Amino acid sequence: MGVESEGGAAKQVQERPPDDVFGLLGNEVRLEILQAMSTRPDATYSFSELYDRVEMDDSGNFNYHLSKLEGVFVRKDDGYELTHAGKSVIGAVYAGTFTANASIEPISADWDCLLCGGEMLIRYEDERVQFRCEDCEEGAEFPFPPGNLEEYDRDELPRAFARWYHQSFRKLFDGFCGVCSGRVERDLLHPPESVEEGRGPSEVSFECTRCGMSGVVTGGSMVTLHPIVEGFLAEHGFDVSSRHPSQIWADLDVHEAFVDDHEHPAFGIRFAVDDEQVVATVTADGHVEDVRREPRED
Repeated sequence: MGVESEGGAAKQVQERPPDDVFGLLGNEVRLEILQAMSTRPDATYSFSELYDRVEMDDSGNFNYHLSKLEGVFVRKDDGYELTHAGKSVIGAVYAGTFTANASIEPISADWDCLLCGGEMLIRYEDERVQFRCEDCEEGAEFPFPPGNLEEYDRDELPRAFARWYHQSFRKLFDGFCGVCSGRVERDLLHPPESVEEGRGPSEVSFECTRCGMSGVVTGGSMVTLHPIVEGFLAEHGFDVSSRHPSQIWADLDVHEAFVDDHEHPAFGIRFAVDDEQVVATVTADGHVEDVRREPRED
């Protein structure tokens, strides 16, 4: 257990060894108990309700396994209810995180590669979605729960993948790890000169300070998902939540990255539609700032 004090306010965090925690799930009866509770995950159950839901004839043995879950996956007060950890375990089971292995035949995207004009294809394998060009092999890649594939028809998958991308990266941009919810640090990966010299877009790297998860996102994607930019795009008829950012850029009048301040390691992004544009800065520490809508310049 650790106790810290910041600004006079105490924080108390009790940590358990991971092998002890996962060892508690090493019995099928305990998983059956959690699954029984997951039918109404926010409900409080009596002992008799849970006992009736699990196929077991020995109430003493059932009580033993239920007690092993208490304090970690189950909370006991006036009855029994799932903790956040308990809900997370069941959520992972339903998502297929531990139990499913899936893949799909490539799906043709409805836009061409912005870098070379090649055909963009959507693939799913090894629990990851790939939006990738057949010619230059550039694109995006991100995790998607395998158990979710069966929730959608094949023609619905591109939209589902895009919506998952949107909500997953929103969490990342807000500073939370998508794996463990730990704090994420970020940094500008490519120098702004790469934009000016035509060597490709500058990118921002993310790394979790707790579990070490890492990822790289283009500055253009970060700007696209900024609330002001989302509003700009929505008013011009673009549904950001259901399309991958590069799919939207292909339909804009202007989408460009530029360097306007050589004294600082930062770069700008500009999107233009009709007579209006939105401009933003991606800073050296990987944040989107100075977002503004204004009349189009060109």
